[in-house]
Amino acid sequence: MTAYLTINGEQIGTDEATKLIRMLCEDAKQIAGIFHGMNRSDKFRKNWPSEYEYADANWKSFIKAARQMYAERLADPKTPPAEGRMMHLALVLQAQMGAVQEQDPRLQIAPNTQQFVGDPFENKKIIDRWGRQSNTLRELLLSSAAKPLH
Repeated sequence: MTAYLTINGEQIGTDEATKLIRMLCEDAKQIAGIFHGMNRSDKFRKNWPSEYEYADANWKSFIKAARQMYAERLADPKTPPAEGRMMHLALVLQAQMGAVQEQDPRLQIAPNTQQFVGDPFENKKIIDRWGRQSNTLRELLLSSAAKPLH
């Protein structure tokens, strides 16, 4: 027996609601992958060599961008009604979920901004200040474990 949610007067099953939220999260992951492919510093690349690992770990920083993308698609008259319905329901569901949860303090990163695209000058400053080496916990542990104690 499937449970139902009422969204804007329409009843949808919890299976469909889960699918819609997953769709929004997957789109946020895709945006995170695009972010990874932009002009990032060498240090960033050492810490996050794989766009998939980066997207899996950081997709929540791109939820606002995914929501914005859905809003833009909903405003486009060429968007098929079935897709528009799904995006609208995903937006409403995600907003309702956010209303009952604690605010997420993560910085939200939006496409078409300098932060998203990356800045070569800032990348050079990162290298000058912190170097090119990775600062992941795994790398720190491996580098300290490899040093002899005597």
